[in-house]
Amino acid sequence: MTDDNKSQGGPSGYQGSSPKKSSDGRGARIAAARGVMGVIGSKLALDIALSKASTYSDLSARDRAFARLIAATTLRRLAQLDGVVGPYLSRQPAPFAMAVLLTGAAQLIYLDTPVHAAVGESVAALKSSKDRNDVNAAGMVNAVLRKVATEGKDAAAQIPISKNLPEWLRKSWTRAYGEDAVAAIAEQLSKSPPLDLTIKNKGEAEKWAEEIGAVVLPTGTVRKSDIGNIVGLPGFHDGAWWVQDIAAALPVNILGDLTGKTALDMCAAPGGKTLQLAAAGADVTALDRSAERMLKVKDNLERTGLSAKCIAVDAGKWRGVRDNDFDVVLLDAPCSATGTLRRRPDVAYTKSPKDVESLIAVQDRLLLAAARQVKDGGTLVYCTCSLQPAEGEQRIEAFLKMRPDFRLNPILTLGNDGEALGVQPKGWLRALPHRLSEHGGMDGFFVALMTRNV
Repeated sequence: MTDDNKSQGGPSGYQGSSPKKSSDGRGARIAAARGVMGVIGSKLALDIALSKASTYSDLSARDRAFARLIAATTLRRLAQLDGVVGPYLSRQPAPFAMAVLLTGAAQLIYLDTPVHAAVGESVAALKSSKDRNDVNAAGMVNAVLRKVATEGKDAAAQIPISKNLPEWLRKSWTRAYGEDAVAAIAEQLSKSPPLDLTIKNKGEAEKWAEEIGAVVLPTGTVRKSDIGNIVGLPGFHDGAWWVQDIAAALPVNILGDLTGKTALDMCAAPGGKTLQLAAAGADVTALDRSAERMLKVKDNLERTGLSAKCIAVDAGKWRGVRDNDFDVVLLDAPCSATGTLRRRPDVAYTKSPKDVESLIAVQDRLLLAAARQVKDGGTLVYCTCSLQPAEGEQRIEAFLKMRPDFRLNPILTLGNDGEALGVQPKGWLRALPHRLSEHGGMDGFFVALMTRNV
């Protein structure tokens, strides 16, 4: 249902139907605290960490979404929350008690949860723990959260929002984009994301926006301010659209009409770009190394009534009938996903500079494999949902040195919107999260188009 979230299959905040589940605010808060612990302590993706919480499976869809909102808000604002509660602590509480304290503070400062609910249920969560250290911390958490309720918002406002970014990201982004841009990025990443939809039939964007209660953005993406129950929205069961951030939709949007063209999507799951290529008229072959994730591509194709040849295989090792066989080859390469922090705040705590270094070799290998599949005169599209230049601009510069038979093809099809979206003087696109901030921002993304010489 979603795209460009290469390590998870569903959209952030997804609420499906779950009639047998009961509503349990305390269970949601326990799950949120366990989720935060899992991300920070065990480097788990947030949705995986939440699912491991003992209370999570018994929650209603509404309370699962609430648990995720609390945990995601806590991770987005962790440095500010630490700065608020820290002065009240004489010693560091046990991990679960600390997570309950931070998630409780997040509710009070950023989610405007009533004091009696945020404080009372946080204390009750600790008292229900089987760990005596957690039970003993209940009184302390009660006292600190009541202080936070009266003083927390002012204290948090004194802490620069950019402090919530891990130091290695803050430094690398400052070198790449400057201090002002980093401050604006941090501000955008602190907010919950909207819901972006790609419409199968572009001519129906206004129609579906009106039915869904959304707006049409300059590139044709339909945006709803909140996520909510996706499968209950008009058009879902009709296959009229799929979930896809505006930035993630750009690599295919800039290609225009592909009628009669052959296209290869090399890292396809969960399928957003495969769907776009097919909807644009291309004869699509989709590859993904995970057979399980490829099933999601097939499900999305079936729901939308689109078609593509799906193959579960390592794209770097796959060989078609012959080389140089595709008009368009799209490589949405595995990356650190640092451009997706507003949707996946866990990335800030699960990724490191070492991950970027290891991914560079994968990206270079896949780029060379992608080049092998491009026809003479054909187009190679490289993109990543990373804000790290090492995974974007630097990979293209290195590739063009290795493959002088390719040339950079400036992105011109975005017209007057190109500069606002991030088209750079060299011709590639560097979308930053605070671009289109008047509309709610976007994911960080890099896109380059290259043509194989005839």
